[in-house]
Amino acid sequence: MTIISPDEYTLLMSISGYELNLQATNIGKKYGLSANQIIAMLPNQPSSQQQSNLGTGLQQSINTNLPPQSSHRFEYDPSPDASQRRQQVSQAINCPGCGAALGIPSIRPIKVTCPQCFQENTFLE
Repeated sequence: MTIISPDEYTLLMSISGYELNLQATNIGKKYGLSANQIIAMLPNQPSSQQQSNLGTGLQQSINTNLPPQSSHRFEYDPSPDASQRRQQVSQAINCPGCGAALGIPSIRPIKVTCPQCFQENTFLE
């Protein structure tokens, strides 16, 4: 059985949850062990079987499917030339007023009106 250093052991005993999993993974890489094997060395920790059951439960509850691109807010401008302007988008910025994501072309200076808060900003760089 591999023995981890006392400093690493003390660190692992002082943390829990996600931080414990991250540190166990990092320490496991050093010794060639999995995170579950490292955690199983600690007293009062769930066994690796229970850990793997917890992990599968979490994986099943996370939806990794990305929504279709049509659900993004690109269609707010009903004008006929909006499609052409969307093809010119080459940079993304956040609105200084509300933080909404805005796609803009690389042309400078450019005046942009946020579709969410209607604040008008001029970007020089």
